[in-house]
Amino acid sequence: MSDGVGEANPQQMQQLLTRWAAGRITLKELKGYSDDELYAIAHTGYFFLMQGKNNEARTLFEGLVAIDPKNDYYYRALGVIFHKLGDAERAIKQFSYAIQVSPKTASSYVNRAEVHLSLGRSADAANDLRKALEVVTPREPALARKARALLGVVTRRK
Repeated sequence: MSDGVGEANPQQMQQLLTRWAAGRITLKELKGYSDDELYAIAHTGYFFLMQGKNNEARTLFEGLVAIDPKNDYYYRALGVIFHKLGDAERAIKQFSYAIQVSPKTASSYVNRAEVHLSLGRSADAANDLRKALEVVTPREPALARKARALLGVVTRRK
């Protein structure tokens, strides 16, 4: 692990800290963390989630979001966690953050649509599913089928 701050002289460190405080760089950039290092932590968070250790997974993914707020996967994971914990509104917020970070990631729209459906918000779900179908790639046929199927269910409910 490269410690970006530790390698900087005091003047460089002050410049880095000023840039971080102004929101021009992330903690990931400030500290010099690699994607591989952060994904190793995410991998552990995913296993916690699969084991039902939702609070442990939440802690890891909240830390990852603080370190690398430009990674939509971390927000999606938090969305799943909050939905599992019964906090649908926070789940929707996390999926919305994921969409802000990466607006062409179809899974974020499908995930958010599922939460909207659980709350009975069919119109919001339909909008998200339509958007997912606009941005889904040919490499995601299962996700496209899921979005079409859910959209079919939503539109038949009206």
